[in-house]
Amino acid sequence: MKRKKNKPYLKYLAAVLLLPGVQTAHAIGTEQGTSVANTATVDYTVGGVNQLDVASNTVSFLVDRRINLTVAEVGGAYTDVAPGATAQVLTFTVTNDTNGTQDFRFITTNDATGATDPYGNTDDFDPSPIAVFVDVDDDGLFDAAIDIETFLDEMPKDTTRTVFVVASIPAGRATDETAGITLTAIAADAGSAGTPGADATETAGPETPGSVDTVFGDVAGDTDAARDGRHSDDDAYRVRTATITVTKTATVISDPFNGTTDPKAIPGAVIEYCLQVANAAGGAAATNVVVSDPVPANTTFVTGSIFAGGTVTGGVCNADGTAEDDDSAGADESDPNGGNITANTVNSAVPSLAAGATTATRFRITIN
Repeated sequence: MKRKKNKPYLKYLAAVLLLPGVQTAHAIGTEQGTSVANTATVDYTVGGVNQLDVASNTVSFLVDRRINLTVAEVGGAYTDVAPGATAQVLTFTVTNDTNGTQDFRFITTNDATGATDPYGNTDDFDPSPIAVFVDVDDDGLFDAAIDIETFLDEMPKDTTRTVFVVASIPAGRATDETAGITLTAIAADAGSAGTPGADATETAGPETPGSVDTVFGDVAGDTDAARDGRHSDDDAYRVRTATITVTKTATVISDPFNGTTDPKAIPGAVIEYCLQVANAAGGAAATNVVVSDPVPANTTFVTGSIFAGGTVTGGVCNADGTAEDDDSAGADESDPNGGNITANTVNSAVPSLAAGATTATRFRITIN
């Protein structure tokens, strides 16, 4: 009889656990469309004699769809880009927090020029064009030949996928200019032929018996409101470019009458040109820099006078650098500062000039 005495309590506890609002510890919740059914029983006695249990009718309902999602940029910092660069990538993740499989489509929005970007600076320009692609092979790296899908199709619940925003940077932008872009994911119904369906909508009015209703459960994103079936986050590009300046000086080295003592720029005098190439601090390294200077009219190039890769002190070229021969072939052309004279133009090469660095090229001419 002790067992029978506890029986109504156990049945009551089982019924309570099946009631709506009593959830087990799952990250997302019961799968949408799941049928939940239970039957109540009554146990009783008559004249001290236990009678057969009386069962109620079975009541069932379908678990409705609770749409929830999270968009988050990856990295927490600017993506550095160069002016004129194409296919520049911002990386985001999208998590399906819906209690079922769900499609998501995407839109992108440029931050307003002059607004504060996500990292506290002022938005300066708009990248264009902008496209969104799904990381098809889930390697976290954008591959234009592989990552060609533009929406998330039938994304399982409680999963996270990587999504790329890909844009081109306008030419002519300056170092430290920024551009913010917001990615918004929108819950969509199932579509066909590789396209998402219409945007999901909440079910109006009371619960619809026998049907899977839809409720939005998302929080507010960067630019969207709570419970709107979408979520957004923003990220930003930052321009890093080289700011190159060239300063040219001319120094009289000697003349036919004074030699090297107070020489003057008279016919027969030797003049040394110094080309100072500087890359402003705070930008990016400049690569494949080529310095070219045509020998001026009424002068003659001094054979073997090219020195490249020199240093500068106080705005004045030092007597250093690598001696270069006059042709464009030979061992000297493979050193870091190859130099030559071609078609009466002096050339030198700078493979890489770091931000804040200066290099100098020197050569001499004689006044005719």
